[in-house]
Amino acid sequence: MIVDRTTTAMVVDSTADLPDFLANDPSITTVPLTVYFGEEARLDWVDLKPEEFYERLVNGPVLPRTSQPSAGAFLEVYKKLRETHERVYSVHLSGKLSGTVASAEVAASQIDGVRVVDSELATGGIALMVARLMDRIDRGTPEDEFEAYIAKFQKEKTFFFLPTTLEFLYKGGRIGKASHLVGTLLNIRPVLIIDEGVIDVYKKVRGLTQALEVMRDGLIERTKPGGGPVYYSLAHGLNETVLAQLAELVSGVKDRDLRLTGTSVVGPVIGTYVGPAAVALSFIQE
Repeated sequence: MIVDRTTTAMVVDSTADLPDFLANDPSITTVPLTVYFGEEARLDWVDLKPEEFYERLVNGPVLPRTSQPSAGAFLEVYKKLRETHERVYSVHLSGKLSGTVASAEVAASQIDGVRVVDSELATGGIALMVARLMDRIDRGTPEDEFEAYIAKFQKEKTFFFLPTTLEFLYKGGRIGKASHLVGTLLNIRPVLIIDEGVIDVYKKVRGLTQALEVMRDGLIERTKPGGGPVYYSLAHGLNETVLAQLAELVSGVKDRDLRLTGTSVVGPVIGTYVGPAAVALSFIQE
């Protein structure tokens, strides 16, 4: 089978925080997670947008919680898409951070032609993966090559992020291997990484500038000059100022063929755990 727009549909969950050009793509369907403020339920990106969410996160009396879509919600989407497509690729938030992949897999077991992919990532990292897969769908790619690229991406991608605080990761139970830093930050800024689907500490530095430079230097260390284009995405929790600093540092790497695939706003579900104003950098060299 050739994987292209006539044969193949893409499904993501709302934690992909897709930039507009992907969010509005007719070949991509987004299944939302839910954010709860007490008993009040709001659908991620549908009836709860980042601007309102972060204001409530910082100023509200109740910390939000989240829940994954049901298997039934995924199954309904898969059935509809299978009426018009031979294959559905369903790409989701790291299974070690959420049960979303598990819900998708339960649904996929009830219908043929659906391939569930654990991105082992979140937010702009998922968006980068989807952008690169859609590029191959647009070109038309043999299924074995498409599958091989998914395996390559899972193995070789990098996702760095810089939270302003570890409080939300800790309270939300998503802090992974970085738990030992809680309560000891002071002026320390930890650059975190999602490695094999789990949050871990990449490097600890003092100050914002050094932290952003660590992210830039990590891209340099994990790619090769002349080794093929480096596709990257950026993400931010409504923090345009720091995002601009990060973007300038990355674009200043002149001995790489850097190609920005898009910029994501970190949405309510991921924002529940990383807190306000985080920034992220994802990349893969092809």
